[in-house]
Amino acid sequence: MTGLSRPARERTALLGLAALLVVLIAYPLFELVRAAFDQGWGTFVDALRGRGTPAAVWNTVWTGAAATAIALTVGTAAALVTERSAAGRRRWLRVGMLLPILIPPFVSALGWTEAFGPAGLLDDLFGIDLPGLFGPLGVVVVISINTAPLAYLVVAAGLTSRAEPDLERAARASGATAWQGFRTITLPLLRPSLISAGGLAFVVAVNSFGVPVLLGTPAGFETMTTRIYRSLALSADPEAFVGVVAVAAALVGITFLAVAVSDAWSWLGGAVVRTGTPAGTPAAGWTSRWPVIGLSGYVIVTSLIPLVALCLRALTRAVGVAPWPSNWTLANFGEAIDGAGGAFLNSVLLAAAAAFLSVALGGAVAALGRGRRRGWLGSVPVLTFAVPGSALAVAVLLAYGARLRDSLLLILVAYLAKFWALGHRPIAGSLENLPLDAVRAARASGAGAATALRTVVVPMLWPAVAAAWVLVFLFSFHELTMSALLYGPGSETLAVVILNLRQIGDVTVTAAMAVLLTLVVLAAGGLLGLARRGGASS
Repeated sequence: MTGLSRPARERTALLGLAALLVVLIAYPLFELVRAAFDQGWGTFVDALRGRGTPAAVWNTVWTGAAATAIALTVGTAAALVTERSAAGRRRWLRVGMLLPILIPPFVSALGWTEAFGPAGLLDDLFGIDLPGLFGPLGVVVVISINTAPLAYLVVAAGLTSRAEPDLERAARASGATAWQGFRTITLPLLRPSLISAGGLAFVVAVNSFGVPVLLGTPAGFETMTTRIYRSLALSADPEAFVGVVAVAAALVGITFLAVAVSDAWSWLGGAVVRTGTPAGTPAAGWTSRWPVIGLSGYVIVTSLIPLVALCLRALTRAVGVAPWPSNWTLANFGEAIDGAGGAFLNSVLLAAAAAFLSVALGGAVAALGRGRRRGWLGSVPVLTFAVPGSALAVAVLLAYGARLRDSLLLILVAYLAKFWALGHRPIAGSLENLPLDAVRAARASGAGAATALRTVVVPMLWPAVAAAWVLVFLFSFHELTMSALLYGPGSETLAVVILNLRQIGDVTVTAAMAVLLTLVVLAAGGLLGLARRGGASS
């Protein structure tokens, strides 16, 4: 390729990238759609009308909508407290709000059962438990807690770039109350951010698998993701696969429809130019400490107490024994380490491979997606990340299952198809801020393209590359949905082993294994924070 002109090299690179994306995304999704409609529209509709399927579809939609409403409310309120409140400790509140992102959703569900369920921490200490935890109520509550940080991030960013504290002060000076200023000024300006946050929360909620399988399945409550799992992984009926394909295709349709509607509504907001006060400056009327106290209590109840309860269960000798120090033991962790050796290694290998390949693929897309290709090429990662994990696993199984069944490579293909967007976004954002003058100066001084890349571009992009690597590793390491549908003998991941142990009733070892997984994820999250701090200081 050295003899080719620059436009020719770019065209060749684009063709190679397009071929890779076809292999990872387009071909599996094509196979999914083809299989869903292979016997005609009538067969597809009949499969969706099969016993229990309409209820699963309805449960998915309404629980997703309910969880979105709660997550959006909590995320918006939290953003107002951390970004607009004059009280201190905002940094720790931000960390607390983002904690559920670092805790795998199924581990969060396990923590809630150990904290608020029958024979849980609350039951051991006070003789009470949370009614309805196993069932739709528990599913909605825990999913909303897991998705609230995403809504919080989007709304907090909106408060930084769109909200106008100066206008609120002007309204207060004119006699408006704090609520009137918020309702008539800040809230309309935040509308695009709220719509984007709602769309993101809904997509994540309807894609949830770990929470409904742990809290819904014991109560006979099915969603589309748990139905796919039950029919594909637990059913020996060959005809059940027809229903699996139909449900998976329908789940993709629901997700893409939600993304399309959210994007269309977001475009109505238009651009806003800030007039003065920088982000994080409190507006009039936001000096009360009660919102900070309330948000602190929310973080403690929803995240810290379940995590502490899970740790106590992992340390306790047996179920039904009070979690006092006299009843603690490390034997559960010993059994967890012995039972998870191969699965832990599989998870590390898969996560590391997915991280390296996703960063390479995401970096290539970011580099090629500049200029006039920025719009459509930058949208491809978002769309692929929005594909539900359950549906993507079925699509990958249809496309490559005959050759790769029961192998780590099959799971790796699914990870790449899902998570390469996480490798793309940090690098693409840094490329947008890359000072091209430094590159031009290096070239003008006689440095070749490779030398300029190695000495100028790579050092500037290194924090973003490191952050992207850790982010993909984090999500891949605790991934459950696709792994549970694609694993076979010898290719179990740590998350799958935890799920299987929980289903056979080994509560204490399950808790110990979940704690170990969470510690690894939290460590990866700490590395991600260091990478981002390095990027901010460079």
